[in-house]
Amino acid sequence: MNHIPQTSQFSCPCCGNTIGTAAPVDMVKDKISRGHNERIFSLLASRLGRFVSKDTIVEHIYGDDPDGGPDRADHVVSVLVNKLKNSIEPHGWTIKSIGRGSGNKAHYSLAPIEVTP
Repeated sequence: MNHIPQTSQFSCPCCGNTIGTAAPVDMVKDKISRGHNERIFSLLASRLGRFVSKDTIVEHIYGDDPDGGPDRADHVVSVLVNKLKNSIEPHGWTIKSIGRGSGNKAHYSLAPIEVTP
């Protein structure tokens, strides 16, 4: 019988130090809702530990939309990322953000919730 680990340790892609312990990405992906949440999670997971611009996320989820997505796609992405963050935190993950303000200045990164000593 195969045993799927409930948690895994994750390391910083820059320095290699352990940054946290969380459920494996594939396990979390199976537990989140489909659609935009899944696409955002997959994009951030593919660039684990690196920040992804809001512009990139908008393009990733609305790039194939013949109408180009909603008028305020940047705002919609902010709401989606916040909801996604809330749904993955029970599994040991969070979405860090840098940059604020109007437009697409924000950047997001999927990361395990840091272990506090």
